[in-house]
Amino acid sequence: MIGASRSGARALPLALSIIIASSAVIVATEFIVVGLLPVLSRDFGVSTTTAGMLVGAFAFSASVLGPPLTLAAARVSTRRILVAVLLLFAASDVAALLWPGFGVMLAVRILQGAALPVSISVGAASISRLAPPERYGRSLALANTGFAIGVVLAVPAGVALAENGLWTPSFVALTCLAIAAAGLVAVAFPDMADEGAADEAAPRAGTAARLLVDARFLLHLALSVAVFAATFAAYTYLTAWLAERTGLSNLQIALALAGFGATGLLGIAMAARVADDGLLRATVLAVVVVPFAAIGLSFVEATGAHLLLLAVWGIAHTACVTLCQMRVTLAGRVAPGFAMAMNISAANLGIALGALAGGWVVARWGVDAIGWGSLALTPFVLGLAAVLASKRSSRQDDIALVRRVRQRQN
Repeated sequence: MIGASRSGARALPLALSIIIASSAVIVATEFIVVGLLPVLSRDFGVSTTTAGMLVGAFAFSASVLGPPLTLAAARVSTRRILVAVLLLFAASDVAALLWPGFGVMLAVRILQGAALPVSISVGAASISRLAPPERYGRSLALANTGFAIGVVLAVPAGVALAENGLWTPSFVALTCLAIAAAGLVAVAFPDMADEGAADEAAPRAGTAARLLVDARFLLHLALSVAVFAATFAAYTYLTAWLAERTGLSNLQIALALAGFGATGLLGIAMAARVADDGLLRATVLAVVVVPFAAIGLSFVEATGAHLLLLAVWGIAHTACVTLCQMRVTLAGRVAPGFAMAMNISAANLGIALGALAGGWVVARWGVDAIGWGSLALTPFVLGLAAVLASKRSSRQDDIALVRRVRQRQN
């Protein structure tokens, strides 16, 4: 079996590094607009609420179009898919720069949203094929580092690049990064990860259909929706809280958000440590921490206390992102690429719902209430986790299943 072979073990670190880099660029493209909404609203002559459609359109496109496109692209090699998606992102960003306008930007976001799950899922499928069964969870957690990095660093990057009131520098930077990442994939992605990878790691329609009627898998998807809704109900409005309650400049807010993202790297590391055991418990713990850290910001005055709460929040928030990716991919390990695409769809649905719920809370009670929307959604997470806990399989069963899948693939 290639995944258990010596050559596969040598190829895994390089494949992981490239998947992390490309995923970070692609995911950052989704979330950087959150930090640019005021500037885009002004330049396009639309309200902030209308400009917010640029976030929702991307998420909705990923949710609806991502899974079928992933199945359609399943027989194409990982290298070709990643290069194609990265070049698509670069070309569409250039289109937005050359023909600036809300309509063009909306079309760009829909196109990019549809392509995002494809790239993330084929990368996960490639890593799942290379990783030995006993390190399956940890390897996939590391592969998802790029997703988590993109989520937590994109917003501060957008705020920093918009310091002079311009959104175009962000898109120039994203274009350059996408082209560079495409070149890296084309030149350095391991050959052995592509040879036959499409045949072995690709989800067949029958396998995907079985996942969609698997109660345990669907519960994991529902839990991802709930987790992302609970966490993004607060995170979506963190920038607004910093701007209204701290008096920081745009650059200082960007630095604060960058610190939030940097502490999130600890969350990724902690998630990786429990990736092969204790995923559900870790998910519950991380989700519970988020609203209390967010609520606490409005009850303390000292800068040091604010920084401590932001650090705790950053760790828990990013851990939630990684843990959700891991849970669903492991639950759908018979077709990891399709499972990843479904989780990204669930995550984007949760983001949209969380932003809506958090926005309602902020509109009604003010920006100091950002954590209460998250707290109100937490019981849904706890309830779904309790149901899943009664259905979970042992780690030995998981490893045995991965070995059986590998045997059928080879």
